[in-house]
Amino acid sequence: MVQLVLANNKQLRHSSFYQFTSQSSEESNTITLVQQPTKEAYKPFSQNIREGFVYFDLWSYSFSLQVKGLIAAHDTVKGVLRIRRTMNEAFSIEEDLLALVEWFGAARHVTVRSNEISGVRYVIVLCELGNQLMLHLEYMTGEARIEFEWSSHQHLVEFDSAQMTGDRDNNLNLYQNIEAITAHAVSWDASYEQKYEAILALLQRGEQL
Repeated sequence: MVQLVLANNKQLRHSSFYQFTSQSSEESNTITLVQQPTKEAYKPFSQNIREGFVYFDLWSYSFSLQVKGLIAAHDTVKGVLRIRRTMNEAFSIEEDLLALVEWFGAARHVTVRSNEISGVRYVIVLCELGNQLMLHLEYMTGEARIEFEWSSHQHLVEFDSAQMTGDRDNNLNLYQNIEAITAHAVSWDASYEQKYEAILALLQRGEQL
């Protein structure tokens, strides 16, 4: 049995292996979607109450995990990771940076710049992660979209969620993967709270958002 809280405006990738219900169920292949999180429920980072199992939005997509795996498998040299996110809600800057720090190592030399042009808000975060990665995070307001680009002198990896293929109902949409959520959720504790506070401090020193 899995209990899951979805972030606002998010959709799950429906799988024939699972059935979804709003009722409590003991069936192993049943996902119970709940409004109010319980201790057992997997809950998004965007929930104000962070305890128990917490999942990051960036880790809940199959393509994000594939890009991360490709970087880890093929590149031991320095490279640049560019992530462009178009969002129709509040930017997930702190969440994304914490998720990427968990993947690639501590952040340093953080710079944040923001602007608004013709009603469209932009925020750019530049920093170094770990020993090998330069990170360029770019956010803008608009219809939901995620783009990845990893480049080094050995490899180039690109992904654009707007070019996802699938049936008519799934095409051009960002569907969260239930297997990714349950496999990669973290058990939130004091150490994660400290990491989160450190991320906030780094961003605030770069620029007051």
